[in-house]
Amino acid sequence: MNARIDDLVTLLSRGISQRALYFPDHPNVQACSRELAARLETEIAGSDAGFFLGTVEGRLIHEGRLLLGASIIGHKVATCLDRLGSGGFRFRRGIAPIELATLFSIAVEQSEPLAGGLPEARRLFTVRGLRNIELSPRYGEEDWFGRQGALASDEIGEGGGDLAALIPVYQSLFSVVETAHGRATGDHALDIDAACTASERFLDACADGFKDMMQLVRYQDANSYTVGHSVRVALLGVLVGQHLGLPRPRLKELATAGLLHDVGKAKVPAEILYKTARLDPDELRIMRIHPEVGAQILLESGNASSTAVCAAWGHHLRNDLHGYPAVPGWAVQGEATALLQVCDVFEALTAVRPYKPATSPLRAYEIMLADPGAFHPGALRALIGALGLYPPGSRVALNDGSRAVVLSAGARADRPQLRLIRDRAGRPLAREDQSLLDLDAPAA
Repeated sequence: MNARIDDLVTLLSRGISQRALYFPDHPNVQACSRELAARLETEIAGSDAGFFLGTVEGRLIHEGRLLLGASIIGHKVATCLDRLGSGGFRFRRGIAPIELATLFSIAVEQSEPLAGGLPEARRLFTVRGLRNIELSPRYGEEDWFGRQGALASDEIGEGGGDLAALIPVYQSLFSVVETAHGRATGDHALDIDAACTASERFLDACADGFKDMMQLVRYQDANSYTVGHSVRVALLGVLVGQHLGLPRPRLKELATAGLLHDVGKAKVPAEILYKTARLDPDELRIMRIHPEVGAQILLESGNASSTAVCAAWGHHLRNDLHGYPAVPGWAVQGEATALLQVCDVFEALTAVRPYKPATSPLRAYEIMLADPGAFHPGALRALIGALGLYPPGSRVALNDGSRAVVLSAGARADRPQLRLIRDRAGRPLAREDQSLLDLDAPAA
């Protein structure tokens, strides 16, 4: 069920993002509203209650369960509800694409909390013709549409409170990337300070480990990949930097550079960026301009670090100086750029793209190791050492049938440290029963 709900939240968030970039009747906005309407009808079929998506303290809720990954991807949804003074949307059968397109517009237009709160928001929905979308009171109020009292920590899914506490941190990272790309699209200077602040906040949150980082920071569809990719590259950069023992100021630079490294893609037409077939020579030429464009955007923003500018410019430059942009033979790839380059390629290989499914981490390593001129050997070695064969947050099945989530790499690449989340019969374990397991420890 969670995958279906995550897909719905992704579509809803994508619609808001598309409407922020385009006019209401733009094909991208209309296509998203049609797809979401069809998905909602399928989800609602046979239910008189409709489909309810709620929010509690910025976190998305469905049927008494906290939606961890969706709360990050769907932060625009939670923000919209908060500004409307509402604790959730209830979608009814018969919802039309035009209603969803209008909802996208309201989410974009309502940049501040509505002065009249929920009553005014409900009047707004009536005036705008949203008859199949109802607004709930906030969580904790008597008439909240959700299941009151059903959000105890043991009921919010594998990972529980530790992951829930990180949601605002990861939401801020997604927000920084989305805002940066939006400002770049409109030819506005980037808020570099906001990116640095979000990076600092992330470093504070992961001081004791990444706590299932890659489990939380994921994206379900290819259309979400630009933002999700940048966030994951930033987190991978910090993870590898920590493995190398880099000081905190350097880790902050890596995180910020990772968040902003692809900002030049804001200037690539969507039909090229999200094309599912192979790019033709002209399209490829346009796509390959984005590193130089990104570096220029960062330079014009005024206070971007040299690390961020170099990462934007050189993340498609190989260690043997092939790739793009073209450079003279005496050029040298910087250490930070080399590190972020391996993170960029690894993330791209192991995540969904418009033109391919995800690749396993092991297969990604095989592809990268088979191209000796592509990567700085030390950077690639550090990536493999930091992640092992199973990146933090990966779900794994053990020989006895139990299941676990990877916490960190072990001393050997194939022997990570785990937290058990399901027993041999497949039953979820309560948080206090989720024991830690080091596969590299000697057998008792």
